[in-house]
Amino acid sequence: MGMMSYADRYGKYFEALPDVDAYMERIGLEGKSIPLTKEGLDTMQFAHLRAVPFENIDLWDYNKPVDYGVPELWDKVILRRRGGYCFELNALYMALLQALGFDCYAVGARSVPYNDRGIEPPYMHRMTVVTMGGKRYVTDVGFGFTNSARASICLDEYGEQDIRGTKHTVEDMQGNTKLVIRHGAEGPAHVFKFSMHPIPILDFIGPNYYMSAIGFRNKRMVNLHTLEGAVTIDGAVLRETAGGIVTETPAATALETLKILNERFGMVIREPLRDEAELPPA
Repeated sequence: MGMMSYADRYGKYFEALPDVDAYMERIGLEGKSIPLTKEGLDTMQFAHLRAVPFENIDLWDYNKPVDYGVPELWDKVILRRRGGYCFELNALYMALLQALGFDCYAVGARSVPYNDRGIEPPYMHRMTVVTMGGKRYVTDVGFGFTNSARASICLDEYGEQDIRGTKHTVEDMQGNTKLVIRHGAEGPAHVFKFSMHPIPILDFIGPNYYMSAIGFRNKRMVNLHTLEGAVTIDGAVLRETAGGIVTETPAATALETLKILNERFGMVIREPLRDEAELPPA
């Protein structure tokens, strides 16, 4: 038996979307004409965040491997109406943007750039840079926190940018690198630091393997944006954020969590979840 060819092994990462209209229906934009402008890009990003959850159910509950090939993502996110994390969601989202005519490429990012010893973590997040009208914008539908940006951020503007009610700024760093800073009530906070150089799609295989094997296996994590804020499952807690007010409710059993995922997050899950009460500490 001969060796597997390069195309057979890696071609799935470069496949076109099977059906753009089906994807647009999945994010609630069926029949919409999306202009190739910042307004169009922001419409796409916010719709995606409100329709497709950040989630690690396959990893935490089912111990299933995760891949970001287009066929695997299409089956999971579009056909089975599930979600995923950054390497999955931003891969499929970038393919959609390209299919609509946006000029874009993938970048790797460092989330929360510095720890208390001044050490930067490796690139463990994927985002998309879009070029329009001579300016570059970063767009992201795979960051799992409630306070993630709900619209694109211009990387060639250095004053405060109002990103759906939250102020952000951008700073140039050494080596053609950008730093994105969020300005909230608690003060400025570094969000991402990333190189502006395109990352080849296959170079995300290693980081994705690490995050699927280790990074997203410490607890169940699900997040979906809403018009008013977000709804989140954090371990065994259901957290709802609306108008700056946070409400927490225990989701004590796997059966209760499964019901929440199907009813509140619009996910279609039939198989039972793992019961956290029966699991040893991560």
